[in-house]
Amino acid sequence: MTPKQDLADETTETEQDAEEETAEEPAVEEETAEEPAAPEQAEAATDEGTPAGKAGFTRARLLGALAAMLVTAVAATAVLQWVSASRSQDALARLEAERTARLEVAGAAGAFATTLLSYDYQNLQATRSTMAAQATGDFLATYDEAFGGVMTQVIVKLKAVAKTTVREVYVADVDEGLAHAIVVADQQVNTAEAIRSVKDSHLKITLVKEKGVWKVKDVTTLGVAKDEQYKLDGTPLDSSSGESTGKKKE
Repeated sequence: MTPKQDLADETTETEQDAEEETAEEPAVEEETAEEPAAPEQAEAATDEGTPAGKAGFTRARLLGALAAMLVTAVAATAVLQWVSASRSQDALARLEAERTARLEVAGAAGAFATTLLSYDYQNLQATRSTMAAQATGDFLATYDEAFGGVMTQVIVKLKAVAKTTVREVYVADVDEGLAHAIVVADQQVNTAEAIRSVKDSHLKITLVKEKGVWKVKDVTTLGVAKDEQYKLDGTPLDSSSGESTGKKKE
């Protein structure tokens, strides 16, 4: 091989080596371009270890806890409101039931007092029949003892007609099946011979509830405020002698 050929071969090898080095350079540059990302990742990875990272994490936990407490408080408030509303409704229902029961007792006691103190000599049986529907237990037997026999004969003989006005009814107590009431009433009895006026007659009445209806079990007369008698012309009568004690009323 001649010196020229050797020189040509070396030149060709040198150019090939240069081309191979030139082709490998972009890969190096690409690897070099990716290298700066490593410090950022390292910095991000170590942020939690810094005071600023810890502070941010603590604030996040605090906000989460506050949010949980708020939700719990709202739920608790809703439950309390529901319980309060339920109790209020129950209380109102009990008050309404008690009010209804007291009205029923007052009505029954007042109606009974009117029947007891009112009568007409022409139809005493009607009074007893009404009484039978309003009373219970042994009261009818007691009533028959008081108004039957001699008393009935006197009422018929005097042609007595009694009218009653209930003024007040005081309900003392009411439970599921027992109640007590005080009835205040005025009574006027007209007979063939005189007029009797009874003011503020007080009756203590005991009632029991049977099949949903209040009925009278016992009656006690507590007294009257005023009991006066007059002649048919309106002249007051002396209670001891039956004679007139004053002038005729105009």
